[in-house]
Amino acid sequence: MNLIYKSIIRKILFRLDPEKAHDLTCDFLGFAETIPFARQVIKRFYQFESPSISLFGLNFPNCIGLAAGLDKNAMFSSISSSLGFGHVEVGTLTPNAQPGNPQPRLFRYPESEALVNRMGFNNHGAIAAVDILRKYNPKGKRLSPVGINIGKGKETPPEEAIEDYLHGFKIVSTQADFITINISSPNTPGLRLLHQKSFLDPLLEEVQKLNKSLASKNSSKLIPCLLKISPDEDFKGLESIISSALDYEIDGLIATNTTTSRKNSDFEMGGLSGKPLEERSLQSIKFIVKQSENKIPVIGVGGIHDTESANKKLDAGSSLLQLYTSLIYKGPSFPSQLASSLNSRFAWL
Repeated sequence: MNLIYKSIIRKILFRLDPEKAHDLTCDFLGFAETIPFARQVIKRFYQFESPSISLFGLNFPNCIGLAAGLDKNAMFSSISSSLGFGHVEVGTLTPNAQPGNPQPRLFRYPESEALVNRMGFNNHGAIAAVDILRKYNPKGKRLSPVGINIGKGKETPPEEAIEDYLHGFKIVSTQADFITINISSPNTPGLRLLHQKSFLDPLLEEVQKLNKSLASKNSSKLIPCLLKISPDEDFKGLESIISSALDYEIDGLIATNTTTSRKNSDFEMGGLSGKPLEERSLQSIKFIVKQSENKIPVIGVGGIHDTESANKKLDAGSSLLQLYTSLIYKGPSFPSQLASSLNSRFAWL
């Protein structure tokens, strides 16, 4: 299947504008999501035996997850699980629908196996996404866990961001296996200011208060709450984030989002992902694991493109991994092939 993808499908898609190709792919997968037979056929081709991983009180069929950003509107989370992903993160979702930033805003760099995006949290809103999940991939009946990534609206100033996160958290809580607080996209004005302790501590405090309130009201467990961070934070900034995450009992960190740093000036402005992000993400993971004394689980993401790069992130202390850009370049067989190649690491679990 990967040969067909690389020799035919990718060539066709790469002749299109990147965002047009993205939208066509999402529409196709979203249509397949509505057809139970399609999900079963895909599952038959791509599912494989793998040791499961227990984390955050959840069971993950394997260590490879789909990062947020591809399935922005939760259109094909079940299809993604059928492709062999051990978990799927959808979003980023904002409380209300928003169009995102002006086009063009998505760029390919095949020679670097990289993407640059400045999408700006374009999405149909949290309510619409939750409705799709409830209808086609409801909580409790999934092949693999679904995380929902939430953020603030573009026009919401950092000083008022807490309300956006609380509103979004409340909406998605009924269908999320875990919720990711995204404070790290470089494409939403003021978002990365939330890394600062003066913003982050009140945000995490209020989110966890709401989490406990919803659990008490519904007689349910707390929803695992993760924090997605920037690769552009220095070690002093990361130290502060780790301290806040531990103080407010955040369940894990996703390291990392895209970078604005550039070694190649030919790249467009925006968030850079893919191979050029690999080392920067890896150094963040190593620091987090060491600084926290391995007290907070890390999901490693950024530049994973083969078994070696995946193993480096696991060796650095990542508990799970996520990918997105490599899926675009390598095709739909890549997640299951990569996860299968890592089976021996988890055989003892």
